Amino acid sequence: MNSLVIQRPRQAGFSSIPLPGKTPWGPIQQDDILMWGQGADHARVPILWQVHTAGHGGTRVHPELAALYFKRLPNECHAYGGSRLWFEEDCESTVPLYIFYNGLQPDCWLVKPPNPFPREKLLESLAYYLADTIGPVRAIAAAFDAHLLAQGIALRAPIPPASA
Repeated sequence: MNSLVIQRPRQAGFSSIPLPGKTPWGPIQQDDILMWGQGADHARVPILWQVHTAGHGGTRVHPELAALYFKRLPNECHAYGGSRLWFEEDCESTVPLYIFYNGLQPDCWLVKPPNPFPREKLLESLAYYLADTIGPVRAIAAAFDAHLLAQGIALRAPIPPASA
């Protein structure tokens, strides 16, 4: 598998932090790693997960990834406890999936060929559920994309121009 590994900007590397066994929706029954980062020892470290429980699920963000990119994220963009680590699958998961779209693993269901889910469709979901957050989310996504380009990682879907 062709695997992307995201380096932490201006830092030694991501800490190896295990995925908690429990989510805000209950115990994890299945999880998928959506994005890998580079640890201080240059090993791969999971930094973005999709989690499933008996009745629900969502997206979990590594705390250090959240600290790097979510400072400008409006409060309404997170679902649980103000941590900005858990994003509920029906609405809030659009936020990290849009921001980190170009860093997602090639085998991730969202970007997997031959029919990847278009990034601009995620923006449509944001407009429907979290309209007041589009500006900051696009700005954070642009910063993440710029970081990828600085690492020599080609973007699969650049951010579309803002509509008038």
